[in-house]
Amino acid sequence: MKNSEKTRDIWYQLDNAANLFPSISGNSNTNVFRLTCALREPVDPGRLQAALEAAIDSFPYFEVVMRRGLFWFYLERTNLRPVAEPESGRPCGRIFYKHIKELLFRVTYFQNNINLEVFHAISDGTGAFDFLRAILYSYLVSAHRDSLPEELPILDREPPPVQQAEDSFNRYYTPDKTKSPFKQRAFTIGGTLLPNESIRIITATLPTSQMLALAKSKGVTITAYLTSLMILSVYQELMPKRAIERTVSVTVPVDLRGHFTSETSRNFFSVMDIGYNFSKGGDSFEEVLAHVTRKLQEKTNPQVLARAFGYTMSVQKNPFSRFTPLVLKNHILKAAYVKRERATTCAPSNLGRITMPEPFVPYIDHFSCLLNPTHLHRWKACICSFEDALVISFTSCIAETRAHKAFIRHLSAQGLDICVTCNGGADDEIL
Repeated sequence: MKNSEKTRDIWYQLDNAANLFPSISGNSNTNVFRLTCALREPVDPGRLQAALEAAIDSFPYFEVVMRRGLFWFYLERTNLRPVAEPESGRPCGRIFYKHIKELLFRVTYFQNNINLEVFHAISDGTGAFDFLRAILYSYLVSAHRDSLPEELPILDREPPPVQQAEDSFNRYYTPDKTKSPFKQRAFTIGGTLLPNESIRIITATLPTSQMLALAKSKGVTITAYLTSLMILSVYQELMPKRAIERTVSVTVPVDLRGHFTSETSRNFFSVMDIGYNFSKGGDSFEEVLAHVTRKLQEKTNPQVLARAFGYTMSVQKNPFSRFTPLVLKNHILKAAYVKRERATTCAPSNLGRITMPEPFVPYIDHFSCLLNPTHLHRWKACICSFEDALVISFTSCIAETRAHKAFIRHLSAQGLDICVTCNGGADDEIL
């Protein structure tokens, strides 16, 4: 079957999480995230291109462009083929333009690094990592076939195309009359905006085993520990006394695949808003940690998670929303986005443990991930681990680094061995 015949008339309605992104995206708020694999050897561009072509055939859902309908944006399969290119421009740079039909992801390389950047409307971190792991699998088989077992291991997650394209939000949606959870207005980080839509990236790499031992010593998860530390760092370094009555609130994504059966490559996550008001509670790390741990336990209940995405699904399925012309709907969605962003201060995201089949492990140094900051969420952190390397990547659109310093110095004071790198400045400025 020819590719043009295979892709003809195949289209996908945007999922519940994706509907917002085309309406609000621009040069600064790109809604693009980056996943990176750092190999232990320089990248071979030819092998990477061949691996990308093999992977896209296994993940056809990613071979789509955005189309504009009368009432909604939607995704359409395309004959365009991806090309791996040398890295240029800033990380998490803009991919989606309303009037240009291009693929909604890019693969780049620089020295030892292979980067996959994805427009959030087509996938979340878990789905994108599945795609990146498929690229790496083909690449490493090509580069090291003689050193790998004769019978190659298989990836633990490479769902069939039909399951990749499933809208799992729709599958698990139950009508809910919950009121909007986005009424509060949290503390918003100020600071000096960096010029030309640039972003500052500060990366802390530390042993996973040490971080896990520290969290266990407190009886909490790594997510709870690092989220609490982010809240405290904002309060100590970025929050003026006049704003003490405001809540420092973080939005924490939750991969719903761990709570509902799904192998989709599309978005399937919910968010938990966890706030702490220092004018009403204590200002010690232990007090913040106890509060965050309790809220995380409460909000990761499957029924609570279902209600969270049930609210936004009900808005999407409302007849008024469905049949409002897109040109008007864009303005409504932008206003809803601003209200949503003002309900939280910053955004930590823990993508968890990344795995590859054991024979491939010696060729990989670590994985990392980046989130694009916005004018309302000016400080973000993305965390992932591979083997004994846990990488915390901070992105910000402001010049100030006081909160980064406080965060990293706290971990260093607990005896953790931390390596810090920074773009646009000397590492010793951080520590």
